[in-house]
Amino acid sequence: MDSRPTEVQRRRILQMTGISTAGIVGFSERTLAQEEEDTNVTIEVPDQVSDGESVVIESFETDVDGVFQIFQDTDERPVYKAMEIEAGTESTNWEVELDDPIPESQSVRTSLYPIGGGQSYDTVSAEVRISETVDGANPFGPPYGTEPGVQKIEADPDAGFHSPYFLYTPDIRSIEESVNDSRERPLVVTASPWGEFEERVEGARRPDGGTTGRIANAMNCPVVSVPLTLTEGFLGLEPHELTLAHEIEITDPRRERVDRQFIAMIEDAQSRLNEGIFTIADQVHYDGGSAAADFIERVAPLHPEYINALSAGANGYSFLPVEEVTDDLPVHGDPERTTVPFPIGAGNLEELTGEAFNKEAWMDIEQFRWIGGEDQDPDDPDNYTYKRFRGDHREISQAIEEIFGTLQVDERFETSREMYDHLDVPATFRTFEGQPHSPDWEYRVEAVEFHKEQIEEDFELVHVALQEFASEAHVGDTVTVSVVATNRTDVGSSTTISLAVDGTEVEATEVQVDPNSRETVELETTFEETGEFILSVNGTTIEDPVVVDDEESTETDTQDAPTDADSEEDNSTMDQDEATADEQPGFGVVQALAAVGGVGYLIKRRLSNNN
Repeated sequence: MDSRPTEVQRRRILQMTGISTAGIVGFSERTLAQEEEDTNVTIEVPDQVSDGESVVIESFETDVDGVFQIFQDTDERPVYKAMEIEAGTESTNWEVELDDPIPESQSVRTSLYPIGGGQSYDTVSAEVRISETVDGANPFGPPYGTEPGVQKIEADPDAGFHSPYFLYTPDIRSIEESVNDSRERPLVVTASPWGEFEERVEGARRPDGGTTGRIANAMNCPVVSVPLTLTEGFLGLEPHELTLAHEIEITDPRRERVDRQFIAMIEDAQSRLNEGIFTIADQVHYDGGSAAADFIERVAPLHPEYINALSAGANGYSFLPVEEVTDDLPVHGDPERTTVPFPIGAGNLEELTGEAFNKEAWMDIEQFRWIGGEDQDPDDPDNYTYKRFRGDHREISQAIEEIFGTLQVDERFETSREMYDHLDVPATFRTFEGQPHSPDWEYRVEAVEFHKEQIEEDFELVHVALQEFASEAHVGDTVTVSVVATNRTDVGSSTTISLAVDGTEVEATEVQVDPNSRETVELETTFEETGEFILSVNGTTIEDPVVVDDEESTETDTQDAPTDADSEEDNSTMDQDEATADEQPGFGVVQALAAVGGVGYLIKRRLSNNN
């Protein structure tokens, strides 16, 4: 691997003694172009495994303007990337998107040239490997089975849903198979339940915007947006209420058991997405405010096993996972009845559905609940626009007022917080002071951060890919296995990487990877006997075994410090390698003679300057 940082300066001309004439020409042209000023250009590129769409530059720094290029290290030199770079540019772990993909494993050279043409300020070569490394691996492929962007999925009654839905797939580059379990992501879901059918469809068509879009793009998660509404019925008020009452006749199939249609849409989206390298988790993340929050408030108790986390806002009261009001429950008032009816509690849920409430699954849902601090009207609370159950159904309305109070924020939201604390519900409550029913975006992003944190906690975000290792060794040799840990999300995350020999773990290390960056990790093991040994990283077997013979290694871990002569030889060799790699194709006798003359001129001029 040639990943040494190199510094090219005019004063290094005297170090060129003894290199090839091709190297002399390359260096002398560059030096003459830079004669009036010193330049400091550093490029460091590691050997790496790539999908062919990008190359990682470990470090880059320049104090001059230049043309940055990545190209194949051959005489033909097909260019994969070309762009102008400004003086003062510094970067580490820079993932460069290529203009043209690298078609196969090869040596790739990265250089910075003068904008007006000439030899490079600095150049470095690295091996970019695009190959199958793990048994049965499909090295690269699309993350999901759907094309990036938003697509409308039409209604499919045979699949269980009578309305269309919208599916957003974030634009993620093809990824490599990972040797750890980093290829699972949750589906993010939201609903647009307000208005008539056409209005709901229009409201659902942008799953790539708002909160869900930010979660998707930050965490590489797809989004489903459903135009489902809750049915008007014995629960009163608006057409947002989920009714399971048998006496309510529903003639529109789009309103029939929308909770089941909701689940059918999720399962349909999962089957479409799972055709890529990523797989979709069984449980979803849900986000919604106002009517969309009201929607999940009713669906979650019916199907809690489908939900991993939810954020819901702009509603005062919260569903209670209890059937009865007990004396120790910190309710707001003095309820006349002890049963807590659905949808505010689980009291009659089994009677309505025929199935018992799955409290254990519901209690596993992580929740973020928010409300605007001004989302109430203390002067006229009974007629406040966004107050649910204003009296359309007296039994439910009375139960809410007795248990939660009347004011949306000061009573209902705060009482919900107290009762959730008492019941040990895993929920965070946030009041956005001074904010109305629809808070400003700077407050709503807290829901985004909530989902990002939960996804980072519950899912492996760091891809771990094998980079290189020696398949042959001698007794006493230390074999190093290099892996690359890549994090393509907007949050920092850590992972544990382990190396095992014949199933026995010999080394393990934890690595922290910053957002949208990667780290190279080296794992080592020493072989004390001959034979064939199977290596595995994080439990994934490496295809080629390590063959160890009985010839002892003559190398030692420590080396004598280099002498001055060694240093001079190394410097000369380094300069020769750099210049030779950057020579122009078709170098001949005439150019060689010119090169010799050029060096004589430069040395003479340098001596004159020194005098």
